[in-house]
Amino acid sequence: MWKGPREGRRSILPILDLRERNYRLAVVNGWLVWLGDTFLNPNIVLSGFAAKLGAPGALIGLLPALLQAGGMIPQAFLAPYVARFPRKIVLYRQVAALRLLGVVLMALSAFLLGAWPHLLLMGFLTGLLLNALFTGVSSLPFWEVVAKTTPKERRAALFSARNLVGGLLAFLAGFLVRGILALPLPFPLPYALLFALGALAFGTGWYLFGLTAEPAEAPKEERIDLLLPLRSPGFRRFLRVRILLGLAGMAEPFYAVYAVRALGHGEELGLYLSLYALAFTLSNLLWARLAERGSKGVLLRGAGLACLAPLLALLLPPGLYGAVFLLQGTYLAALNLATTTYLLNLAPPEERSAFIGLGNTVAGVFAFATVLGGWVADALGFSALFLLAAALYALALWAGRKLPREG
Repeated sequence: MWKGPREGRRSILPILDLRERNYRLAVVNGWLVWLGDTFLNPNIVLSGFAAKLGAPGALIGLLPALLQAGGMIPQAFLAPYVARFPRKIVLYRQVAALRLLGVVLMALSAFLLGAWPHLLLMGFLTGLLLNALFTGVSSLPFWEVVAKTTPKERRAALFSARNLVGGLLAFLAGFLVRGILALPLPFPLPYALLFALGALAFGTGWYLFGLTAEPAEAPKEERIDLLLPLRSPGFRRFLRVRILLGLAGMAEPFYAVYAVRALGHGEELGLYLSLYALAFTLSNLLWARLAERGSKGVLLRGAGLACLAPLLALLLPPGLYGAVFLLQGTYLAALNLATTTYLLNLAPPEERSAFIGLGNTVAGVFAFATVLGGWVADALGFSALFLLAAALYALALWAGRKLPREG
């Protein structure tokens, strides 16, 4: 049985020092969730499945936004309920079973209802919505448990460790996804296999995190004031940055669309996805080291790089277009890490539920900016969309400079 490095030795990669049990469970949970997200990738797997079923384009375009928003929007409304639990991990375990039920329903529908496309689509959407809804319920307990069990100075390392190995696993799993989809099996059996693998990865990851030893705290019976965080100048500035980043993210799914429609690079999307995954994964090593000195610096660097991506998409010759995806993976890794850790560090322990709930709910609303991005691209063209995104990222960079440093 592996017991970790011997006493006195330092890990070559400090972020992968898994000796502490709660830290280890949270990291391995992240690796398995990365795998699950690969098998149920909304932009490739789920969208391709829905398209083969004949779902309308508007529904296909909404799938990524629904999954992201479903995990974030409910959090502010659930904060008072979650605060009543002395140990939030209890609620996490209960809801994880319902989340898994949604993914299992998707898999069973694909295995059993292939002869009835309308019933298959209904079962698929029901399972997807069930999973998305209860993801929102479980997210707040997850963040609460992480904040209580991971010291402030280790939080950036925690999420970087999850992303580093998880991203590499996802990169390798991408080849498995392509292989399964190429199997000589009738539709929808290849997708049923992917959904089943996703359920296995998610279920194992959620079970392991549910073993976290969370210290009990006195339940908060008093009513939580969800407007209380807005009285904090630091939170208001953070919220302004998150809104600008959310709006700027309207262009993120359309770099691939531009490659296909404007550049004719449909066959190179696999290469671009690999470049993105590697950049996202490896850049976490740099961002984790920088985040040790504060998440604000990582956020500013990420926003600065994000300003360049839409401009490069328009200026680079077609042969160098892959650089856009290298840059995209790098700055999204920075922004994901920085916004997560900054909010956790900003929130006072006694007001953490309100800070996390309101912050993530507002960010979830702006996940639908990708729908606006599609309208801009169709109505005004890709150039207008990318220039608008660059301007919004520049505004986020300017607003981020006014953020207070974490205490």
